[in-house]
Amino acid sequence: MTGAHPGGIFPMFHELRTLLQRNRDLFTLLWLIAIILAIPYLDESRLGVLILVLLITGLLLSALYSVSDRPTQVAVGFLLCIPTLLCSWTYMVVPSMEIWIALVISLIVFLVYILSVVLRRVVKAREVTLVELFRAVIIYMMIGLAFGLLYLILEILVPHSFHFSSGIHDPESLIYFSFVALSTSGFGDITAVAPIARSLVTIELLIGVMYMAVLIGFLVNAHYSAKYSKPRGEWREEGTGPIMRFRVPFLSSGGPLTILAIAVMLNMASSMVMVVFGVPLFLDTWGTSFAVIMSGFPVGALAGVLYNLLMAFTIWEPTSLMFAGSSVLVAALTYIFWRRGWVDVRRPGNLIAAGALTGLVNALFTFSLTIALGLPSYEGILDFFRLVQNLSGNSWVAHLLVNLVVEVIDKTFCIVLAAIAAVFFTNYFKRESEGGGREERTQ
Repeated sequence: MTGAHPGGIFPMFHELRTLLQRNRDLFTLLWLIAIILAIPYLDESRLGVLILVLLITGLLLSALYSVSDRPTQVAVGFLLCIPTLLCSWTYMVVPSMEIWIALVISLIVFLVYILSVVLRRVVKAREVTLVELFRAVIIYMMIGLAFGLLYLILEILVPHSFHFSSGIHDPESLIYFSFVALSTSGFGDITAVAPIARSLVTIELLIGVMYMAVLIGFLVNAHYSAKYSKPRGEWREEGTGPIMRFRVPFLSSGGPLTILAIAVMLNMASSMVMVVFGVPLFLDTWGTSFAVIMSGFPVGALAGVLYNLLMAFTIWEPTSLMFAGSSVLVAALTYIFWRRGWVDVRRPGNLIAAGALTGLVNALFTFSLTIALGLPSYEGILDFFRLVQNLSGNSWVAHLLVNLVVEVIDKTFCIVLAAIAAVFFTNYFKRESEGGGREERTQ
């Protein structure tokens, strides 16, 4: 049996895979161009939202493939990808301003991570090729898109932060304004009015000027390094200069800062999906528990506090900041159970018990906090609350019972999800460590 290709179908797949891998940065660049060009023409119709969601999904997957050289980068990118995908497809099904804000915030964080990874590759380049030029353009476009989305969030939360002197007052036009600011063109049709808007625009102006100057310097340095390079053995012994050796573990993939960003985004996306669909659960602490498992109690507690800060000043009321104490409590309990070896997917009984006990303690805490401060109940549990109230005849008893049931189920889910995510992330770390060991032995 003979095929059209002399080597059969498998060599064809191998060639296709090689072609895709070689041009992955180009595909990411094309997705960015498609999104930037399509946004001005998309409306709020079902078709317009579908096209936007498909474009965002394509960009996420393409960008994730672009940083697939190292396992930890894939793990971080994938976990940052989940909140954006959750919010985008939820917005497709149930459009709301709250889920839109969550989508934009999670997309900004994802773009910042991807551009930081790609930037590190450009900085470490030893020669100037078409791939390096693609990556340089990707960084530039992601900076402009990220700031444009940031301006969009600001205009939603603080209306009239920008003045439109001509054209339609369309918030999506702020993405166009971002690229105008980044390139220091200054057409004057849109201007920053609010103080915070002016501060952000100033930062973008500085980044735009510095990026071009620094980028040219690095590319010239890479060109001459490739032209007058030493043998590979000498490069390995002497390195490629102080700048090439520059590394901050805190900012590296898998470092505390990336774990913190992942935790906050996971909490935000999960909670917004629960609210939009009216599910009587919160799922807003599994990112916190994940951060505790991966980086310890301080990072997990900080993730919980930052999540509540973000939600209190963007989507929810400022009074919801009171529940930051609940997040810190969950972080502390997760750390205790993790140290005792209970938070382990290989011990499902202990894992579920850890979640149930965390929910029990947190239910008593949130019940006391809600009663003391007179905070409103989550709308998703009101039907359950009324049912229990009719059966018990006492609103306080009903409130306590509902809190106990919901919190135990919710925190059990959160602990289990956090443990699974930690296993996924740890396995990628192990793969990278083994790969590094093999590479050192071959050298």
